[in-house]
Amino acid sequence: MFLSYDTVEAFALKRNPVINFPFLKENGELLSISANSGFLVEPRALELYSDFYDNSLKFTQYYPQYYRFSLGIVNDLEALGMQGDKARQIADYVTEENFVMYDTSDSRRLETLTMLECNGGLSQAYKNVLEDITHNVDGFIKNPHWFTKFNKPHFYDLTHILFFLTDYGRKDLQLKHDVYPCLINMGLLALLDNDADLLSEVCTCLSYIGAEAPDGWDQFLQNRYKDIRVSFGETIASALNPTVDEYHIFFVMNWYEAMQGRPAFREKFNEGTPTFSLPLANESLLSKLSGYAHAHHFQRSRSGDTLLGFIAGLDDAELKMWNMIVGSSDLSENLIERLSGMSMPSDSQPPALKIVGKSFAA
Repeated sequence: MFLSYDTVEAFALKRNPVINFPFLKENGELLSISANSGFLVEPRALELYSDFYDNSLKFTQYYPQYYRFSLGIVNDLEALGMQGDKARQIADYVTEENFVMYDTSDSRRLETLTMLECNGGLSQAYKNVLEDITHNVDGFIKNPHWFTKFNKPHFYDLTHILFFLTDYGRKDLQLKHDVYPCLINMGLLALLDNDADLLSEVCTCLSYIGAEAPDGWDQFLQNRYKDIRVSFGETIASALNPTVDEYHIFFVMNWYEAMQGRPAFREKFNEGTPTFSLPLANESLLSKLSGYAHAHHFQRSRSGDTLLGFIAGLDDAELKMWNMIVGSSDLSENLIERLSGMSMPSDSQPPALKIVGKSFAA
């Protein structure tokens, strides 16, 4: 895989020509994806970061709240071919200041420990911290039912934890409990919500633990990837409009494409400053299902104990999507029943509506 000069330039210079939080976040993610996916980056593209690299230790000392970004960017630049030992210098400073214990979440501590381990290893004290985090993660995933209610921060914590615990697929996952059902539940909810961003990360994690995504998930992601729109202008967009720009989904879906062995980052960015959008789809199945379930349980405007009425009200496109979701995993029906508080229709009802090979009454 090859990351073009104009792609790097778009994020290193054009979208944020000053060092600000959007610059750190966007370039940190782009370089992490590149370094951990084996992308080739030409030296002149890496040189776009030379000023940041040269001043990275001073930057970390002056802005310690951004230490994970600066250490991550520098670590990845060196992995991609930039010459120097700034990553080790920053790692030594982070260790001296004990920034690992400054963070309040296991996922952030784990990210730091992963980077420190790449730059000289971990002290026994930090190995103990890593062991404690791993124990916490085991407790986090021991009940897959905890992942049947939609909770994005909860889900993204787990995908990021798995990135770090597997060192982006380079290590076997050392956990007592099986994380696979948790990931499948998360992926099913992402599909119900039409969320290609989350689903891309879930599918990447599945590949890192040696599993394959269920049937239909890959095609859904490919279809959404084709929907991403890139426009160009002369003004800086990401720093001014961070809530409307979809650069992150562009990143993670290209990451997923690379994981599947397909060409990634194929777009040309030499026309100006790029911004990214993903046209909104129709109301998601998750939103419709939540509304239906709410009415059933709280407003008593629905009758019956099954989702028969909900399914009967889907149009052809929604029904096709529903069939794919329900048919993609043995965990689907259990998740939907837990999510809605209602049961799926049973085989004993008269045939009228065909769903994943079964006949249900409309």
